[in-house]
Amino acid sequence: MEYVIWSFKHDLWWGPDHRGYAADFTDAGRYTAAEAGRIVTQAILLESVAIILPIAEKHGTPIHHPYGSMGAIR
Repeated sequence: MEYVIWSFKHDLWWGPDHRGYAADFTDAGRYTAAEAGRIVTQAILLESVAIILPIAEKHGTPIHHPYGSMGAIR
């Protein structure tokens, strides 16, 4: 299964081979589960999210950060 990675920090898709970013989904890099997992777990403050390719193709660009509605931690 292939994954694409969205950067909430840059509002762009990760490019191929960990190089740069892409505004258009069709230019986004394709990553294995292991590669995508390494990238998103190293991201600061959960700034990137890995999305299974068929889901990204169906729904497009994420519009909400997965933790954006949690509010402040007390």
